[in-house]
Amino acid sequence: MMIFIHAKKNFTISSTLLFLTAIACQLTDVTFGPVKVWELMAIIIFPLFTRKIETRFFIFITVFVLFLILSMIKASYTDIFYFDYGGLKSKYIISIVRFIELMLCIIVASVPFNLARIYNISLDIMVRRFINYNIIFTLAILFLFIADFTLGTNVVSYGPSHRLRAFYVEGGPYGLFLSTLFFLEAIFFKRKIFYAILLVALFLTQSKAGFASLAVFFFLIVVYKYPLLRSFTRPRNIFRFLTMVIVGIAFGAFILLKVSEGYINELNNISESLNERGDDPSLVMGRIAATYIGPNIILDNPYVGVGLGAYSLVRNDPQYRGPFPVVSTWDLTGLGGFFNLLIENGSIGLILFILAIWKYFEFKGQHLIFAILFIIPFIFGAQLYMVYPWFYLGFYSLYRREHYE
Repeated sequence: MMIFIHAKKNFTISSTLLFLTAIACQLTDVTFGPVKVWELMAIIIFPLFTRKIETRFFIFITVFVLFLILSMIKASYTDIFYFDYGGLKSKYIISIVRFIELMLCIIVASVPFNLARIYNISLDIMVRRFINYNIIFTLAILFLFIADFTLGTNVVSYGPSHRLRAFYVEGGPYGLFLSTLFFLEAIFFKRKIFYAILLVALFLTQSKAGFASLAVFFFLIVVYKYPLLRSFTRPRNIFRFLTMVIVGIAFGAFILLKVSEGYINELNNISESLNERGDDPSLVMGRIAATYIGPNIILDNPYVGVGLGAYSLVRNDPQYRGPFPVVSTWDLTGLGGFFNLLIENGSIGLILFILAIWKYFEFKGQHLIFAILFIIPFIFGAQLYMVYPWFYLGFYSLYRREHYE
C-alpha cells in the first residue's frame, strides 16, 4: 500500500513539473512585470527539483560566462552610442540580464535529467507527457482562436487575417515552436490526430519560419524512415555522411533563401518603402530593419560584437541604422540566436557556441535528431534565451543517460 501511495505521489509531482514545462514553452513571452512566466518557474519552482546539474552542461555555462566577460569588456572600451531605456534595459545591465536568462535556460534543461534521477521516468514517458500537455494547450488556443474570429477579438490572434500567435509576440515564433513539436511527435509516437492538430495550428500562424523548419524536419523524417538513407547519417560511412552533410547544407541554404526572399526584396526598395511606410513597425523594427542594421554592426565589431543584449541599445546609432528612423521602443532582430550571437558577441562568441554544441552532441544516428531539434530554432528565428530548445537539450541529456549508463 505504501509503495502504491509513493508511486502515485511521484507520478503526480513529475506530471505537474512536465505540465509546467509545457506551460513555460507555450507562455514564453508572457511576463509579470519585467520577468517572464518561464523565468519565474526557473527561479522559484524548478530549482526545488534540481539536485544535480549534468556535468556536460558546464560546457555551455563556461561559454556563457565568457559571453558576459566579453560583453563587459566591450561596453567599457567602446565609442558606440548605447541608447538608454533605463532600468534593466541599459548598458552593462542588459548583458547581466541576458546572462541570467541563459543560466535559467540551463536550469530548465536540467529538469528532464533530474526527473529521471528522482522519479525514475524514462525518456519516452517524459516526451509523451510533454507533447500531450502541449496538445491540450494547443486545442485550448484553437478554441480561443475560433472565439477571436467569431467575436472580432484579438486574444490569441492579430491583424485583419486573424493570424494565430497564441501567447507569443507574433505568429512566426509560435509556428516555429509548433514545427518542433510536430518533429518530436513524428520521431517518437507518430499519432495522426496530433499531426492534424499541430498542422492546423501551424497553418493558422502563417509562419514562414515554421513552414521552413517543418520542411527541414520532413527531410529528416524521410531520411530516418528508410535504412539506406539512415546509413548516410553515420560518420563511419564517411562518403555517405559527407554527402548527407552537403545535401543538408544545400537544402537548408535554399530554405533560408526562400524565407528571406521577402526581406531582401524589401531592402532592395528600402528608400521607397520608408517614404511610404516610415511609421510601420513591421518595416522600421524587427527582421527587415535587422537585416540592414545587423550586418553594419557585425562589420564594425567583427570579433567580440557589441555585448549580450546590446543590439537593442546600439541599433539607433546613426552609423548602423542608415536610412532607418530612430525607434523609442525595444527592438529585437527576430533573425535567430546564431545571427544575434554574431552581432552581440562577434565571431569569437559564435565560434565558442558552435564549439560547445559540437562538444556536447554526437552527430550520428539518433543523436543527430536531438542536435537538429536544438539547432534549427536558433537558425530560423528563436533567440538564444528562448526556453523550449533548451528543454529539448534536456531531453538529449536524458537520452545520453539512458544509452551510456
